[in-house]
Order: sequence, then C-alpha cells, then structure tokens
Amino acid sequence: MKRGRGARLLRGCAVSGAVLCAALVSDALAAAGDGQTNAVLGRLETSLSGVKTVKTRFVQEKRLALFKNPLITRGVIQVEVPDKLLWRVESPIKYVLLINGKQAKQWDGETGKTQKIPLANNPVFAAVTEQLRAWFGGHYSLLSKDYDIVQRADAPPVFVFSPKQGTPPAKMLKGVTVSFREDRRYITSIQIDEAGGDVTVLKFEETEINMPFASKDWEIE
Repeated sequence: MKRGRGARLLRGCAVSGAVLCAALVSDALAAAGDGQTNAVLGRLETSLSGVKTVKTRFVQEKRLALFKNPLITRGVIQVEVPDKLLWRVESPIKYVLLINGKQAKQWDGETGKTQKIPLANNPVFAAVTEQLRAWFGGHYSLLSKDYDIVQRADAPPVFVFSPKQGTPPAKMLKGVTVSFREDRRYITSIQIDEAGGDVTVLKFEETEINMPFASKDWEIE
C-alpha cells in the first residue's frame, strides 16, 4: 500500500472510530430490553452518574473486508462532562479530534493543519456531542431505542445490541458488543460489526476516572 493512500485510510479509520465509539455505544445503551436487562442498565446509569471526567488509552483494531491484515491504531481518549471529547491517535499516524461544546476541531499530523468544524453545520458531530452527554451522564432515557438487546454476561456486564429493522443504525451495523468493567463505571471493550463486513474492536486500558484536567490537556497541536 502506498504511503499516502495508507495514511488517508488510517485517518479515515481514526475518524470513524471516534464517531462510532461515541455515537453507536451511547445509542446502544439506550435501547429497550426485557425487565432484567433494563434493571442492569438502570444500575449502570447509577454507577455512571458520578463520572465527570474519563481518561483512557485505547487500542483500535480495524478489520476491513477487503484487506488481509487488520489496521491497528493506538492513542488516548479524554472526556469531560457535559460536552468535551478528545480523541488523540498517537500511532501509526498522528491525528487529533476535539469536540468542545458547539465546535469540533481536527488536527492532521501529516499536514500539520487544523480544521474547525461547526457542529451546527454537521449533524453527525452534533449528534455525537449530545449522545456523549447522555452516555457519560448516565441519562440513557434521552436516547432513541433502535436496538434489540441480549445480555451475554452479568459479572462483569456484557451486552450484544442488534439494530431493529428499518432503523438508521440498521443501515450501518450488524451489531455492537459492549463489555463493562467489574465496577461498572466504564467500558473495557467495544466490538462494532458493520453491515459491509468490516469489524472495529476498541479496547480501553489504564482508565482514570474523575481526575482533573489541565488546560494544556485539551491542546490538539
């Protein structure tokens, strides 16, 4: 694969990973299920209600249907309730996406350029911000119910979400599998099976909760 093409592909995977991580998981956790599943989700809401900041390292493995080898990216995710998200890819490329209130910025390490993205003109990023508020604040009732749920395990909780026919997620996804920590305060992994055959697996490590951020932590260049 040529360098330029490979870098563009990796940047695309980085962006899609950030959006899928924030939007799809929060959508999934809002889905309607049976009484037992709703009870577990209710307890998760309680556990997450006290989470104000999150910093975690991630490893993203993107398995593309048209490629033999997976694409691996590594970096850091920061979240501050209600509406700040920083997705920093450190290898094999450098890329940063910052969502802050009503504006998003992305920085490309290859070009050294920063681009501003007004959320008012980009419904995808605007939806991500709104869903982040619901997800990290534990307000799942604010989100739509587009999935059928199967609870695979309880200790720690693992859920499999299948989009209902005719819903917007059904156009993109086969399913989403979400695994939580033992203390139910954060996720340990997400597997996103896309309709086209691609699979994204995100694993979270060294997660810190409710640690204060300095202003420099939100710098993207």
